[in-house]
Amino acid sequence: MSKKIKKILFNGEEYPPETFRLGMMLCMVGGFMDAYTFITRGKVLANAQTGNIVYLAINLGKREWAKSFNYFMPILFFALGILFTELIKTRFEKHKIFRWQQIVIIYQIIIMFFISFVPSGNWNIIINIIMSFIAAIQYQGFRKIRGLAGATTMCTGNLRSGMDNLVKYIKTKDRSHLQSFWIYLGLDGFFLIGSLLCVILVNIYGIISLLICCILLIFVFIIMFKETI
Repeated sequence: MSKKIKKILFNGEEYPPETFRLGMMLCMVGGFMDAYTFITRGKVLANAQTGNIVYLAINLGKREWAKSFNYFMPILFFALGILFTELIKTRFEKHKIFRWQQIVIIYQIIIMFFISFVPSGNWNIIINIIMSFIAAIQYQGFRKIRGLAGATTMCTGNLRSGMDNLVKYIKTKDRSHLQSFWIYLGLDGFFLIGSLLCVILVNIYGIISLLICCILLIFVFIIMFKETI
């Protein structure tokens, strides 16, 4: 990686929850979660509620009510996860020891740890609901990367913003837009890496491979104790 790319992606951050380093790890977790539920829990997407809404509509059209319910519940609990995160923010935003985002991370780690040991099968719908809930927690808890609006649990918005900044750079030659383009491209790239990592590890270790997300989130939790990164 060139010095310029290193500077764009890894230098100059001040507020830990918005650094690219944390965004990188969180995107890997996000990609892993989406692939994990799709591969091991009945082809339901933990993060991408757009996909679940489409699957819901398809199954409603076919009058397959049980399958429709399987897609409706993750959508509902994703919405509840957003609400829950805002309540956590209100309660812990001015905490003297922890950042409120660290409380969010603790919930994710604990829940994922126990999910890692639940066999795939009859419990899938419950697991998918819980995974959508914690995906919403991460999505709402980490909304900016280096001051830019971005997502660590899905790619569409990042892709749009990245290309928008690339076009602005071509028009204006303002290098800040090129920097933003690389940041958004990097986020989606690490989301892809997380998804690919999930495929590889699930083929080897099965459902317990979700523990890798716990490890990544522990690093995120620890790093956020620093005032700057």
